[in-house]
Amino acid sequence: MQIETDFFGTVQIEESEIITFASEVPGFPEARRFILLPFGEGIPFWSFQSIDQAECAFVVTNPFWIDPEYVFELPESAKEQLGIQDTAQVAVYTTVTLRERFEESTTNLRAPFVMETKRRQAKQVILDETYSNRHVIGSLTEVGGR
Repeated sequence: MQIETDFFGTVQIEESEIITFASEVPGFPEARRFILLPFGEGIPFWSFQSIDQAECAFVVTNPFWIDPEYVFELPESAKEQLGIQDTAQVAVYTTVTLRERFEESTTNLRAPFVMETKRRQAKQVILDETYSNRHVIGSLTEVGGR
């Protein structure tokens, strides 16, 4: 199927790539189905593009590349909602706010998107204040770390 995207124009995707949110993405009640589109080979960011609302797209990254100590306990209610039985079935992404000076760009470690990878169900989880919603990315410029 073809979809309109915020960053890449019209793109062709497979239905099997679609990630469905089990609950509303705060602020975007109409956007329930998303897809991850890479910005390019070796670039540590993706566009988390809504299929339902072309203008709804987030730049996301793997938070473990930014903070290798990043860890949180997923609430039981979220595990049940997403059907998670094994941590190997989980992918985590955090939204990125790009700044004019890249080194000042931030990611929201407090509200990650958690995805169950087999059923491709996702949810945004709001964590306690252990992590910042404006964690500086610093020198992250490639897949896997700094």
